[in-house]
Amino acid sequence: MNSQKISVVDAYAKDVREQMDLHSERYDLGKAFEAASNGPEKSAETAYLLGLFLYNGSCTAADKPAAKEAFAKAAGMDYAPASIVLEEIGRNPEDVQDRLMKQRFLAEQRDLEVCKALFTPYDTGKDKDGKKAPVLKNHAEAVRLYMPCADAGDADALNTIGYMYLMGKGLDKDRELALKLLKQAAEKGCAQAAHRIAVMYDTGQDFTDPDLDKAVQWYQRGADLGYPESLYSLSGILMMKDTKYYNASRGIKYLTAAADGGQIEACHQLGMLYAFGANGVRRSPPKARKYLEVACEGGFDQAMVDYANMCFEGQAVPRDLATAAKWFIKAAEHYNGIAQYALGCMYGNGYYFKQDNTEAARWFEEAAEGGEPNAQYAIGCFYYEGRGVEKNQKKAISWFQEAADQGHPGAMSFMSMFLICGTGVEQDLEGGLEMLKQVADSGYPEAQFYLGKLYYEGEYVEKDVPFAKKMLTLAAKQGDMDAEAMLEEIKKSKQ
Repeated sequence: MNSQKISVVDAYAKDVREQMDLHSERYDLGKAFEAASNGPEKSAETAYLLGLFLYNGSCTAADKPAAKEAFAKAAGMDYAPASIVLEEIGRNPEDVQDRLMKQRFLAEQRDLEVCKALFTPYDTGKDKDGKKAPVLKNHAEAVRLYMPCADAGDADALNTIGYMYLMGKGLDKDRELALKLLKQAAEKGCAQAAHRIAVMYDTGQDFTDPDLDKAVQWYQRGADLGYPESLYSLSGILMMKDTKYYNASRGIKYLTAAADGGQIEACHQLGMLYAFGANGVRRSPPKARKYLEVACEGGFDQAMVDYANMCFEGQAVPRDLATAAKWFIKAAEHYNGIAQYALGCMYGNGYYFKQDNTEAARWFEEAAEGGEPNAQYAIGCFYYEGRGVEKNQKKAISWFQEAADQGHPGAMSFMSMFLICGTGVEQDLEGGLEMLKQVADSGYPEAQFYLGKLYYEGEYVEKDVPFAKKMLTLAAKQGDMDAEAMLEEIKKSKQ
């Protein structure tokens, strides 16, 4: 009984829509209005369509109160578009809503230009200029209004709606339908659709298992259409050694095409290849700068940090502290911890900027709070010494511990000594020595110095001058001046 009623209701609304359809041989708005007028009790969708006729005064005198009643009836029967319209009527100024309702009425008549124009506001809540739209974001309504364009074979609509089904954006995920729509878009020359299919197979997105062979086929289709993302992805596969796809020269060809097409990750990777030379690419500082600067301008943080480091060190490109500072600042503004740490070092040492411990401490602490271990160690040192901040042993130990937990050797060396001496923490001689020996064995000179000092002085461990000299010598060979001074002291004392 229920299924029979539903089929009758669907047929009634379908009849009204066919007579409203600008592309239908049955198009006749007068008959559509007449049918809608006779059907609001039978169909929520028909009540909604009747409301549009009444609101816009099409084929009848405009009657907004009666239109609202029709929308309310449809909303009461859980027809979502009617609820959306009622919300908009209650929120928008009348002149704004009137324009919107004319657009909606045309969209329901399958005016494809209007259907396309309404997609962005409902998908994003913003108009084509990025300003706040008179509608609220509603992905399901965006898809519903855009679907006539897909039905008409519009490649962009097929691609967009296919992707929304793939991601479950505003509607239930449907992998099969997503793949069907994306394939149709790709057949019509939509490169992005081909790329999205490739990513599905590459990552196993909504598939049981990835299928790299099919991924390569679809990346190739996107690449053949000149799509930079496909070119970049395909280049990465072609440069995977020990695979059947390996072809470095072809990979570089695609990587270059992707970079020249504006793909910023490709610009970064190609820039680094030109900086240091690899995979058959010869070093070229001018080309390195060219591609890295494009990647930086495109907002790619890793490129900013890499290029800034190269300019700071004068490595692969001429030393340029102004350019280094510029891109460290840009990356730091994006909360990149490495860039923030680098700025702390530049201010702390007076490189390019005037030496300023307070500013150095500010950048170190910002990076440290983001989890950057070198910055945690640095700000720990600043608090320990009272450089740029008020001296605070408790904060110093806290930051040293944070960095030590991430394996920072300098912080581990400090924490080892605090534990051995019981400075600011509960003394743990055995645990401290174990940690210090671990860091010293890794070759870190500061730990070697501390270990040598401990065994030379013999206050916390049994004195062992030969072992002390061994550790101090290892540290001194790496340029530790404190170790050199202590070795000189031992030499003078003839121990």
